[in-house]
Amino acid sequence: MWIWLSFGVWFSTLGYSSGGLPLPAPEWVEPEISCPLEAPLPETLPKRWITWNLQWFPGQIPSANRDGRSKHEAEVKKWLGRLKPDVGIFQEVLDADALKRSASDFPWQAVTRFSRAADEEKKLPPQNLAICSRVPWVEAWEVDFDRLPLTPDRPVRGFLGVMWRSQKGRTWTAYAVHLKSNRGGREGMAKRREKAIEYLRMDWRRRGLKPEQDAILITGDFNCSLKNPEFRKEKTIRSLLGEGWVSVTEQLDWPEGATVRPDPAQKYPPTDFDHILLSHGWVDQMGSQNWKAGVMQSTNIPSDHWPVWMKLGNQAAPQP
Repeated sequence: MWIWLSFGVWFSTLGYSSGGLPLPAPEWVEPEISCPLEAPLPETLPKRWITWNLQWFPGQIPSANRDGRSKHEAEVKKWLGRLKPDVGIFQEVLDADALKRSASDFPWQAVTRFSRAADEEKKLPPQNLAICSRVPWVEAWEVDFDRLPLTPDRPVRGFLGVMWRSQKGRTWTAYAVHLKSNRGGREGMAKRREKAIEYLRMDWRRRGLKPEQDAILITGDFNCSLKNPEFRKEKTIRSLLGEGWVSVTEQLDWPEGATVRPDPAQKYPPTDFDHILLSHGWVDQMGSQNWKAGVMQSTNIPSDHWPVWMKLGNQAAPQP
């Protein structure tokens, strides 16, 4: 097995925004990698997927004490055992070592090394992304927005990418995202989310990928809804759907499609901020009816977000 890590700054002529001007270059850096030194390429690619915002993991609050962190670790480990994904894609990871303990059945782990931006609350720890896999991958890379100019549409954090290759040469690429929240005004924050999607386009072009023919997955916490009419004009997800991407949970009824539990104390209703998007090339390779997806809406889930799951082929759905 080999792992290719892209790092340093990449100045790409492919990085153009929707307005036609070049995008300022992000930074390509090495994520924190934990994996076996050698492993054969898999015969088949991952079949069972989840995306899950773990909520300030471990502890569920930034200042959790030792007992709170340990309890959260144990609960996440228990739920991963129930969900049994081949690939878990996580947001709000504060401690890579804690994730190793909770996701100990996933030998291949990549965790970002984000920093808090100058216009964010510096007293809070950075919320990192992680991709954990039971199936060996061949590449892992991190794209970091920390050094981008502090413009009104500057995206936050960055994203994490991983590519798998089977013995027959078939490849799948997954991107993990956690886009800007709506704190500060939904319309202004929408511009920052939309700009993050432009950087995703830059990255897959730089890698020579074409969504119309290559199998690409984008997943995570988009902080953007497909079901709330207040987000109807936002292009973050809808621009991708217009290009042939598919949301695996778009057809779920409400409230079965909610991925964030309600918070009556802060008057937040349930919403669908967590998504799994598949490229046209993925759908062509797998078949348009060859997956099932849902949201694990158990009251015992140790987070304010519920896990979104997808299974391919004849894999059984996870049980609560």
